[in-house]
Amino acid sequence: MARSSYNHHYHHSSNDEMGFILTILVGVATYRYWQDSIGLEHQALKMLPTIGAVVVATVLLVLLVKFKLHHRSVKLNRSMAEIDNMSGLDFEKYVAALLKQQGYRKVKLTEKFDYGVDIIADKDGIRWGIQVKRYSGLVKAEAVRQVVTALKFYGCDRAMVVTNSTFSKQAKILAKSNDCVLLDRRYL
Repeated sequence: MARSSYNHHYHHSSNDEMGFILTILVGVATYRYWQDSIGLEHQALKMLPTIGAVVVATVLLVLLVKFKLHHRSVKLNRSMAEIDNMSGLDFEKYVAALLKQQGYRKVKLTEKFDYGVDIIADKDGIRWGIQVKRYSGLVKAEAVRQVVTALKFYGCDRAMVVTNSTFSKQAKILAKSNDCVLLDRRYL
């Protein structure tokens, strides 16, 4: 499922936050230099604890916001109606959160043009390539074909297709012959 890059956006906002922190620190240093240069050194020293407290509070606030954005909780107990109405990207994030809950590690969404793998995750020494399909109809063999052929590209060992729908008979046959795990709406 093609999408805009979630990981790229996260790294971009981290750079913005670091720039903000750097700006605060440069501002404090400039203020301190200005106070010293006009002979108000004694007054500046009195204000230093206040300035330090403001800087520390600002840094802590930025780190808290960063933590909240990064660890934004995904509501895992969703009704099937809620899942069926999710956007494709929201469904991918939901499946990624479910994988983490099931003990998968290093769970990450792939780039915008995913070549057949939407999520990569590790569990028990196996690297999984996972295709996520939010459909209203049957998921056909093409979804299995896409994820199986993309495994080597992403360095994955096993394939999985997760859907909010159900799989066609041909998809099930192709998955079985390629050792691909299929998880449909009964497992969500």
